[in-house]
Amino acid sequence: MASIDLSYFARGDISSSFKKEVSEVLNDCYGRFAKKVPYKIEIYAFDTESNLASFLREEKFKLGLSFNTVDDASACTYEVLRGYPRLLLCQERLLKYSKQARAGAMRHEAAHTILHGALEYSIFQIPEDCRHTATIKGIENEKLEEVFFQLSLGVKDFEATRFLIQHDFINCQFHYAMEWIKPAEDDKTAWTIARTNRQTRFIYESALIRPILFADPLLSLPKTKKTPVETQLQLSVRMEQMIALLGEAEENKVLKVAGSIIEVLGEDTHSNIDAAFHQLMGLI
Repeated sequence: MASIDLSYFARGDISSSFKKEVSEVLNDCYGRFAKKVPYKIEIYAFDTESNLASFLREEKFKLGLSFNTVDDASACTYEVLRGYPRLLLCQERLLKYSKQARAGAMRHEAAHTILHGALEYSIFQIPEDCRHTATIKGIENEKLEEVFFQLSLGVKDFEATRFLIQHDFINCQFHYAMEWIKPAEDDKTAWTIARTNRQTRFIYESALIRPILFADPLLSLPKTKKTPVETQLQLSVRMEQMIALLGEAEENKVLKVAGSIIEVLGEDTHSNIDAAFHQLMGLI
């Protein structure tokens, strides 16, 4: 393994068992990533959601940032505001997952620190032709920015899942996907409201693209000894359930756009996000 400064920090009441689990999972994970590991990574464990949220607010304030660069709704996430990757783990959220799913979540964010661990992977610009199209069709700029941010997370999730599969982290990603991707009880009500307006419909359907991109490398795996076929089928059914409430016409539209995005994804993150957002315009 390449020389790396892997530093751990605890914020709040972090249990000794959680510290041990985090250390074991990440040390093994980064060890298997070998030469791809950045020279420095900081790992922060927060006991509660509120402490994690407070930390992120303070960091954005110190740096004078007004825009969103971090997925702060996840059980664990990463950020690069200081110029190097920091992995942020929420004990309260992670303990709601099974042990295998927790490992999957931590490894997924660790993969992001490898692939997207520089500030350049947190700053993207909406293509001007896409902004023009959205304006003509009545999409407010603020809403377009949020959709763009969520799509960038989805593209990077696709890249992270693909990277983990290449390093034989497969089962844990299936477990994580099955526990993260779940239809919510109020999805039907939310869709009933969203479908009546072009902008809200665009926002709702765009949000479905992220879990589709996250799961696609798993669902595309060939049936081999390394692939948990039964879980793969369950995940496929889960994805179908998630979009079935849209109705046949809108479901087909979302699947067509998601498929067109997946087709254009290559190895360069910036090119991927640009190409994916052009395809996403098909949802408006």
